[in-house]
Amino acid sequence: MALRVSDYMSSRVVVVEPRDTLARIRNLMLHNDISRVVVVEGSKPIGIVTETDISRVLLSESIRDSPRPIDSILASEVMTSPVVSVGPRVYLKNAASLMIKGGFSGLPVVDGDGNLVGIITKTDIVRAYAEHYHGLCKVREVMSSPVVTVNPLHSIYRVGKLIEKHNIGRVVVLDGGRPVGIITKTDLTFRLTGYSPRKIKFEDESRRTIKTLRVPVASDIMTPNPLTIGDFEDVAKAAEIMISHKISGLPVVNDSGSLVGIITKTDIVRVVASRDLGV
Repeated sequence: MALRVSDYMSSRVVVVEPRDTLARIRNLMLHNDISRVVVVEGSKPIGIVTETDISRVLLSESIRDSPRPIDSILASEVMTSPVVSVGPRVYLKNAASLMIKGGFSGLPVVDGDGNLVGIITKTDIVRAYAEHYHGLCKVREVMSSPVVTVNPLHSIYRVGKLIEKHNIGRVVVLDGGRPVGIITKTDLTFRLTGYSPRKIKFEDESRRTIKTLRVPVASDIMTPNPLTIGDFEDVAKAAEIMISHKISGLPVVNDSGSLVGIITKTDIVRVVASRDLGV
């Protein structure tokens, strides 16, 4: 029997109204451990705000002469609208195809009258892959390569620029060709305001005075010792790791431990969208 949206969608949806602020939305995301909220009028979805939207706003506001605090920015100003939605009886493969074609990370699920009844996300589709598609393909067949990387001492501002320039969700921190950390848009969005930058001490030319600099670098906010996966492993294993550890991407390494690619939820959703899976 073919898998449908109703088999994997979440019926519980965190919703906000158009005049709710990004500060409230950010708090809702943190409290509920989610990366998107649906903006509604009544019971009908009219937009979506994601953590990517908040990250983009924070980065753009930070370079302005008079940045606005996020408690003064409304959902209606940054939400993606109009909303692309699906019905609960839509095949999972078709929902995956909509996500890939539209660049969406989640789709509201609506009934025949357009009322919100759930949400289907990339995470849900990756869970379906982990449960149904063992043996279909290897990681090296679907991974992305080359990988956008930084070293531990690169500025966090460089990290942000790379993420925006390449329109990606994460960069890998390399040291000696091996992945030692990973930085995501979530790190920039939710950790940056509270990070504690490292202190670097040095002696001046007279060798009398020791000064302290505050230098925000990649290692300040990266997640260290990231989980990795081998390039010849089953994609279903990668999906299982992502689901069990609540992560969205895995650096891919060869037998010597060197970075050769990265596999993300998007890569797995692309497999579901593009292949004849039989279910």
